[in-house]
Amino acid sequence: MSHDSVVLSELSAKHAGWFSRFTSLYDLVRSARNDAMHTGVYARHATAAAIELCIGLEEALMKEQQHPRQLVEDFMVKSPITVEPWQPVAYARQLMLTHSFSFLPVFQQKWQLISEGSLARYMHSGKEKKALLSAPIEYAVMNGLELVDANVVDLKDEVRVLLKEQKDTPSPRLWLVQDQHGRVCGVLSPFELM
Repeated sequence: MSHDSVVLSELSAKHAGWFSRFTSLYDLVRSARNDAMHTGVYARHATAAAIELCIGLEEALMKEQQHPRQLVEDFMVKSPITVEPWQPVAYARQLMLTHSFSFLPVFQQKWQLISEGSLARYMHSGKEKKALLSAPIEYAVMNGLELVDANVVDLKDEVRVLLKEQKDTPSPRLWLVQDQHGRVCGVLSPFELM
């Protein structure tokens, strides 16, 4: 299967300084799995190797000739994490920091997004931090937390079209994906499309 991956076969031979060979990655991950010492530099090195191996294997599994992926449903992250307007800002902040989210969906009459930039500006607005964090999101919105309208797309929308539309938008993008019943069932960002 590693021969089906351009990264694990051709690029690892051509650019060994940037890409590792399949056997090197696999052997390191296998030995780390069996090692009792999962700490420090070795653990970080093994984790990086596991991620690199997974990227190559994913590429091999999703070879375009065998699995043409063109629709939103082919790339989206299912079961998105969202927040409710009544939840405290501290909870939204915790989710964003824990999962390295740039955006977090919230529904207030329509789907909107809390951005990391907006949350940072809100947190540094000069008010007492305890009050800022404990405020419900809906209250925080009335007191300076900015939300941006979400771009809601359908499962069957073509990714090519979304990316063409995004070309004219300088800001980062997160698409919320709705199912045939109008419920949000996933999210899609340029990260998943790389």
